[in-house]
Amino acid sequence: MNPLFKLPLHGVFCVPFCEANKQELPLEITLDFARFTVDEALKPIWSMVDEGERYHSEVSLYKATSNERYAGSESVDSSKSADDSYYLNVNCQGTGSFEVTKTNITIDWQAQGTGADHYFQTLALALNLELNNVLCIHANALAYQDKAIAIVAPSRTGKTTLTAALSQSGFSLMTDDMVALHENEQGYDIYPSWPVARMWPDALNDIALNTSEQHQKVHEKFEKRIVNLEKVEGLTFCNKPKKLHVIYLLNRLPKKQNSNTPLCEIVPIATAQAIIILLQNSILGSCYRKLNLEKSRVQGLSKLLENIAFKQINYVSGKEHLGEVGKVIKSDL
Repeated sequence: MNPLFKLPLHGVFCVPFCEANKQELPLEITLDFARFTVDEALKPIWSMVDEGERYHSEVSLYKATSNERYAGSESVDSSKSADDSYYLNVNCQGTGSFEVTKTNITIDWQAQGTGADHYFQTLALALNLELNNVLCIHANALAYQDKAIAIVAPSRTGKTTLTAALSQSGFSLMTDDMVALHENEQGYDIYPSWPVARMWPDALNDIALNTSEQHQKVHEKFEKRIVNLEKVEGLTFCNKPKKLHVIYLLNRLPKKQNSNTPLCEIVPIATAQAIIILLQNSILGSCYRKLNLEKSRVQGLSKLLENIAFKQINYVSGKEHLGEVGKVIKSDL
């Protein structure tokens, strides 16, 4: 088992694996590793095929029937029976299944390919968190002094490079690729993910981190590298929760053509547009309707935007400008 499973993640304490790292967190779940069988007669309630220039993944979600649950399982826990149970099947460079309830995640994973940890920390945990009414968005989070910021960005707009550059200039990385929004009376808390980031080689080059063997690939056919933030000099990681202060949407502009174009500016985004952007950047895509969470999720995002600013960062492409972007963000905070 990957030792990362022994660390708390996104405000979730996994029993029994995190016992050595016991701390007060918003949620506690039981984490199991066991073989289980999904009834072949079940049909997926939601499926997603996601592919791009550098990846291809297929994810299917099934809802278990009361008779089907734990058929063929090696370990049965009757305490789970009160929760709805879902099967999340992943067929990518790693293959396996998660059984997810509000209080438990069971992992059944094939040994070949990418390990279960890669998908657990986003897809499976996002499903668990959303069932517990914790909003999850596809974003990076960074800490600056006593505040947290979230960065949302379309693919290939420089989120990874900017995040890494900021973490070299006074910011500390908190989460990579997912942000869980834990609501409380004072606002929203962001809890750190594991101290691991997945970065493209070009992003590593842009911030002068070499791509030697110490940064192994996520998997054989995927060029993204695994970066242990606690072992890389120059990058900092925040292992404590912070209050969310603002959400930024990245908008990288072409190389500067006009002398009147500022290198970086931050502008507000209207609430209606912000809700659409956050819906488009959901971890679980369009499955919320099938989970009967669509209405409550839209209401939750509306409430979020009543309390948290949502702004767009327009910045000119070029790694030489990243320092200026950091200065503008600090000034905005």
